[in-house]
Amino acid sequence: MTDIVLLEAALFQLRAAAASISDSQLRLAINVLGGAIASAGEMLNASTVNDVEFALNDLLASVDELSAADADAIAPAVALLREDVARLKEETSLSPAVLASIAALQTKLKARRTAIERNLYRAEDTPEQAPPHPPEELRADAMPLRDSLAAFGFATPALDALIEDPSSIVFQSLRDISDELEVITG
Repeated sequence: MTDIVLLEAALFQLRAAAASISDSQLRLAINVLGGAIASAGEMLNASTVNDVEFALNDLLASVDELSAADADAIAPAVALLREDVARLKEETSLSPAVLASIAALQTKLKARRTAIERNLYRAEDTPEQAPPHPPEELRADAMPLRDSLAAFGFATPALDALIEDPSSIVFQSLRDISDELEVITG
């Protein structure tokens, strides 16, 4: 069986076990999880698996709100989903090289943000210091990273903005790029 078929089977078991539970939050969480699994079935990659994991976490939050009897009724199906998602996450995870590239870029972004912030709060008689890692350098680092992340199924609009127009990068843009990368790495 393929990995998605296993997820679909666990979802089917969850829906059957939850049929007698009347909780609108649980129903919504199951439907969202079903949509995420369907999307992963169309294109299985790190991005779609992250979406499934996010939906599963929402489901787990809904399960925490159920009575003990209701939670026990769906516990075996939830456990199967957790196991399947953990396995898929491991199989589709970002390579160590991509993770290292992300960490290196985030370090440069942070250094530049810190320097810009320090310039804002310097004494009036202190000259402004040029921030490290000029936008063109950041762009050069971002280009191969964007391609790698796209291969794993991730859209990177903040990183794209840096690549398309490095001169437009400001303090908030640096934070947006860093946040975007943080979301991708989980």
